[in-house]
Amino acid sequence: MTALPTKPESGTPTTTTTQPPGVVEILRRFRHEKTDPEPFYVGLAARTISSFPYDLDGARILDLGCGPGWYSTAMTQAGASVVGLDLDAGDVKQAHQRAVAAMIGDGQRLPIASASVDGIFCSNLMEHVPDPALVIDEMTRIVRPGGWLWISWTPWYSPWGGHEIVPFHLLGPRLGPKVWNRLFGPPRKNVPFDGLWPTYVSEIVGQARSHPGLDIRSVHPRYYPFMKPIMAVPGLREVASWNCVIEARRR
Repeated sequence: MTALPTKPESGTPTTTTTQPPGVVEILRRFRHEKTDPEPFYVGLAARTISSFPYDLDGARILDLGCGPGWYSTAMTQAGASVVGLDLDAGDVKQAHQRAVAAMIGDGQRLPIASASVDGIFCSNLMEHVPDPALVIDEMTRIVRPGGWLWISWTPWYSPWGGHEIVPFHLLGPRLGPKVWNRLFGPPRKNVPFDGLWPTYVSEIVGQARSHPGLDIRSVHPRYYPFMKPIMAVPGLREVASWNCVIEARRR
């Protein structure tokens, strides 16, 4: 099992003075997300961590599905001791180039000791694993009692749910990919049922709520949390949430 980094020493500079970009700027960057993803994700990471609901200073955090390390970097700047984990070796290599302590691993079988982290940050991983329930089990196992889970993912029927095949995913997870392939050929990545699996708010939230080790504190849309009431409306939440967040505590 992997030992996570120790907490930062007292007095170590832990914050950044960079102001996170505003909503309009984030939306502007999103237009180029496929061709030039870094400006969008660096800005989104800064915005996410600037208003994060949990105290990061001194915390031991797993960035699960860390990708190139955008969020790991932002959390480290906020004072956390972060280790990243991702199944993609190329992403882990990029995270290392950002001085992120990252490793290759599967979220469904975490190579990390039980009750060894204070919190888990998991952004946009759930739609990329075939069995999200296993990931929830593993996250619950490795976080300490009283620790937190922050889980964010893109439901299938939301505007960006099909990733590369948007908007044809709205035809359904079987027909949508067939139509896309006939018109444009196979997508370059995030192929449905091979790197991208249909996920639903009712499914993931239901698995989290029924888990005996978790207390759910909040379920809300990531980009417009003031619209939290839509998460109680079946059907509407699947198409209107865009990206769903679960905040939970380990019992």
